[in-house]
Parts: sequence; C-alpha cells; structure tokens
Amino acid sequence: MRVSALLILMILAVVSVRSQQAGAQQPAESHVVPLKKFSPDHRFETVSGDPAKSGEPFVIRIHAEAGYIIMPHTHPIDENIVVLKGTWALGMGERYNPHALEPMEVGTFGLSPKKMAHFALSKTYTILQIHGIGPFTTQWVVPVYRLTDKGVLLQTSAAEPGHPAPTSPPGCFVLKLGDRVSGSSGEGVVVEAQCTPGQLTQYRVEKPDGDHFWAQRDELNAKPPN
Repeated sequence: MRVSALLILMILAVVSVRSQQAGAQQPAESHVVPLKKFSPDHRFETVSGDPAKSGEPFVIRIHAEAGYIIMPHTHPIDENIVVLKGTWALGMGERYNPHALEPMEVGTFGLSPKKMAHFALSKTYTILQIHGIGPFTTQWVVPVYRLTDKGVLLQTSAAEPGHPAPTSPPGCFVLKLGDRVSGSSGEGVVVEAQCTPGQLTQYRVEKPDGDHFWAQRDELNAKPPN
C-alpha cells in the first residue's frame, strides 16, 4: 500500500510539473493595444469587438491627415470620440460651418448623438478612438464625389468604395490629379480630391517625403508644370 501511495504521489508530481511547463510556454493574453503607425492607405483599425454587428460593443481607431474635413454625416448609434493624438474639431449641423467647430485636443471627449448630423476638421495629423454599440455606419448627408486614379466616383456612405459617375457637378474639380501645388502645409502633387456639391472641394496633396495633407482650392497655389 505504501508503494502504491508513493507511486501515485510521484505521478501527480510529474503531471503538475508538466502542466506548469506547458502553462509557461503559452504567452499570456494581452489586454493592452498600443498605438500603431497607420499606412497612408488605411484609415482605421478595429481594436475590440465588431463595429458591423448589431448590439456588439466595439472600439476602433481612425486616423485623419492634416487639413481633412469630414463633411456632414450621420450614424445610427451614439459615437463616442476621444482624441489620442493631434488636434481635432467637431461641429453639429447638416452643412459644414467652420465657425461651429469646437476644438478637441489630446484626451478630449466628444459625443455625436445617434442620427444627428455632424462634421469635423482634422487640424493636424490625428488619431481618434471611437467606441459604441454597433452597428457603426457613416452616411453622408449630401453624396460625395471623389476624384481618384480610377476616375470620378459617387459615394453615399463612407464605407463604400463608390460607383463610377459619368460626370461631376460643374466647378467641383478645378485642379486635376498630378497638378503641382503649394500651401501652408507644404507643396506637392494632387493625388485625390473630394467634392460635396454646393459646399466645398478639398484636395489631397502628396509631399515629396510621402506625407499627405488636405486643403481647399483657395488655400492652394498652383505651380507651373516641370
């Protein structure tokens, strides 16, 4: 009996040691998500949950380049905004009004109630953290025309790629892709543009170092071609 008891104790000890070793080999699950560097082609990342699922809590991070204006839009849910990096500004209304913008510095919280039209300005390169209860979608109040290397695209929602438009409203795109321009944020080449008819057109400019900024036509000076 003593031998059997001793054997059982030895087996339990071996099992315990192996269990501890197996546990040590498995990395602990991280509960911390650091800030990441975004590539110019990606505007957001999902930090937690699924923003597309109804009733699902989510956290996403959005980056916006300097000068970018987010034209009036709505969400079906409350949008909770925290500035993680840079300088942001938020305003309410169905038409972009720079005088209605409220500045938001790092650490500032902003609330956009569900179905309320609002707009924003990224004063510098900015990273925002958004949380809420899905589904999270973005619907433009006025459909947006985008000038891209694939032609002119009409977009009703920020999530959709847009569909080809045969023409754009008169006066939308005075500058064209490839035009050389300069402004307060530097100089470079127009690589994209976005027009909200009857309100404004903004141009995305790529600088020689690969950075980007946005500006309206009257903020830019056209430079002669090389």
